[in-house]
Amino acid sequence: MNIAYLISAHTDAPQLKRLIEALHPDAHFFVHIDKKSDMTPFTTLIHQENVHFLSDRINVRWGTILEVDYQMALIKAAIDFPVPFDRIFFLSGMDYPLWSNERITAWLEEQSGKELLCGICMDTDTINPQQRNLYQCSRPFFHFGALNNQWNQRLSILCRKTKALLGMRKKLHFTVDGRMWHLYKGSAWWCISQDFASYIYNMYVCKPEIRRYFVDSFGQAETIIQTIAFNTPEWASKCLLVEGAYPGLAALTPLHFIIYEPVIKVMDETDYDTLMASGRMFTRKLISGKSDKLVERLHGRK
Repeated sequence: MNIAYLISAHTDAPQLKRLIEALHPDAHFFVHIDKKSDMTPFTTLIHQENVHFLSDRINVRWGTILEVDYQMALIKAAIDFPVPFDRIFFLSGMDYPLWSNERITAWLEEQSGKELLCGICMDTDTINPQQRNLYQCSRPFFHFGALNNQWNQRLSILCRKTKALLGMRKKLHFTVDGRMWHLYKGSAWWCISQDFASYIYNMYVCKPEIRRYFVDSFGQAETIIQTIAFNTPEWASKCLLVEGAYPGLAALTPLHFIIYEPVIKVMDETDYDTLMASGRMFTRKLISGKSDKLVERLHGRK
């Protein structure tokens, strides 16, 4: 099985190295390092031939369309690669596998025809008003080259608050090719086929109305791929639809064990038994100096 791992990182080169070395040695790794980060620690530690650092890097700002830009850059790198992939994972550099490579491969072989991507429709009354409000709030994104990030952020916040005061709200649906699309939300961490990855990328590039809708939305990295998937019947039937009340982001992350509340928890050795009982393939987040003993136990178990 040919596997590609798409990985986003901005810090902690030793942890990224541990992640790569824990995964399939015959896989290919496509890595995006935030443009604000120094590449030297990463390229000094990691120089395997199957690790491909993206040269065209994005200056990422959390919660903006720039997160989607690096997602799409990683997808494009994988689908343009001369090796065809059976499965493409999207991971964070702070992830770590809980399963052996053999178990991952065996399980993936059982998922024939399935896309391991979760989503829930936000354009429904079953979603509580607090959650809906996050996505109905227009969040303009300013990126003027003459201004630094701080001033661009201040302008963005000012415009957002002005629109809110004027009662300007985003609809949770929009039109693509004359057909209504509904907003779906999921997680930025998933595993899909190359055909599906190619479809997502081509839709994003060829349908400008998709980017226009999401450019001032909330959490685009967790919504745009799901929205493309679940508004396309061919692919929606292969994905993991969640219905009913909003279950929380952890429940929409099919392969990872994550503790989000009140903030994303840094896992350490005391979490080992919980992680092993979770049944999930990966966990996040792990940080060098805080998670070292946990990594030692996980590596020893594998």
